[in-house]
Amino acid sequence: MDLSRRRFLAGAAAGVVGVPVVALAGEKDEAKATPKMIGACGLACAACPLMKAGKCKGCASGTEASAEMVEKKPCPVLKCAAMKKIDYCGTGCKMFTKCPKVVGRPYAESFLAMIDKRLGATA
Repeated sequence: MDLSRRRFLAGAAAGVVGVPVVALAGEKDEAKATPKMIGACGLACAACPLMKAGKCKGCASGTEASAEMVEKKPCPVLKCAAMKKIDYCGTGCKMFTKCPKVVGRPYAESFLAMIDKRLGATA
């Protein structure tokens, strides 16, 4: 199997559960230094504007976040998911496509409208 594919699959699997990626045999230690996390909003932390701006060091799902993490993070989505005790907004919240916390940031309205349509949701 191609090493880059193995690394991708290892990173994808680890990112789903919020566990840091472990370097595969023959790889450098750079994979260990960059944890692959998924926030409660469903975004990979590496794609999050707060993380890119240096205002966040990573996130967790709503059920994995500690009370201390929820208090320290400036993220209203994480706070809401933790309060509702759901992992990810897109899979646990019925209001996902209409939520003012995610519409426009981090998800485009057109994307959420497409999800709404595919799920057969009514307005």
